[in-house]
Amino acid sequence: MRTVLIGEIPAVRGILVFRRNLVLEEETAVFILVNFADLVLTAVSFYYGSGETNPVANWFLQRFDLRILAFYKFALVTFVILICQFIYSTHPRSARAILIGGSVAYGILVAYVLVRLFLLVFHAF
Repeated sequence: MRTVLIGEIPAVRGILVFRRNLVLEEETAVFILVNFADLVLTAVSFYYGSGETNPVANWFLQRFDLRILAFYKFALVTFVILICQFIYSTHPRSARAILIGGSVAYGILVAYVLVRLFLLVFHAF
């Protein structure tokens, strides 16, 4: 594979290749993924008659609709990611721990919602 330069950005057969990795790239991707899974499972559980257990998110849902709830959840995710990116230069272990801890917490929440949804669908809850 031959690398050519397009301006200052290297390209391999027309596909741009970035050599610089983002800080906390993997941790951020997992954090976004589990939060997206939480949002999707929350929407599916609404379909089956369940509600939001987070009181702040429930407040947004009661006063607005699911779109505003999604905006609230991803604004919160964006805020946490930006804070972690900001503190990474001075406290890299803390920034990584916040994202990993948040991912684990939301992973547990996703597992809980999955079990609850399973029980709700089969009318055992």
